[in-house]
Amino acid sequence: MKITVIGAGAVGATTADNLVRRNIAEEIILLDIKEGVAEGKAQDMMQTSALLGFDSKIKGVTNDYLQTAGSAVAVITSGIPRKPGMTREELIGTNAGIVKTVVENLLEYSPDIIILVVSNPMDTMTYLALKSSGLPKNRIIGMGGALDSARFKFQLSEKLNASANDLNAIVIGGHGDTTMIPLIKHATWNSIPVSHFLTEEEQEDVVKKTMVGGATL
Repeated sequence: MKITVIGAGAVGATTADNLVRRNIAEEIILLDIKEGVAEGKAQDMMQTSALLGFDSKIKGVTNDYLQTAGSAVAVITSGIPRKPGMTREELIGTNAGIVKTVVENLLEYSPDIIILVVSNPMDTMTYLALKSSGLPKNRIIGMGGALDSARFKFQLSEKLNASANDLNAIVIGGHGDTTMIPLIKHATWNSIPVSHFLTEEEQEDVVKKTMVGGATL
């Protein structure tokens, strides 16, 4: 299987590194528009293969979508990140054009691809990818819910002094500071509601910190 990661910034490079370490794909393409950036990061990762014991290959390319041909999955991380004080929605003007172009280029060489959208504002970019690609909705996936739920578990683990792996907690709604809904009343620690261990004030604090998790970082 071949996987493409678009964008070799912090998120894209970390994604590619995790993929290659887990031997999930035979080949991973890391693509960026900046000359030499993806190539350098890919080579750096490949130099650890003997130390970490993975056999997957990762190749960095500069804006050459021909190299992505035949990809089963693409992860789109490209676009400008938020600056302090910015909302995700303020990125729409710039990132919409980037994501639309990326989707078009991916489909030219991989018409059967599944696309995972990370770029912010994630909900809007996922919808844009769906509409501009014409693909069925089960082939365009936004990662916000998974990330927000993981952040929710982290905040609970901090408050409970527990392992996040022992918690069952999910976030629904949008991937935004005011649109996500951490389901605190349904969260459990080893199948026991967290309300048995946390006060109302502590639960409210967990919910608040979860909702602004991205802005805090």
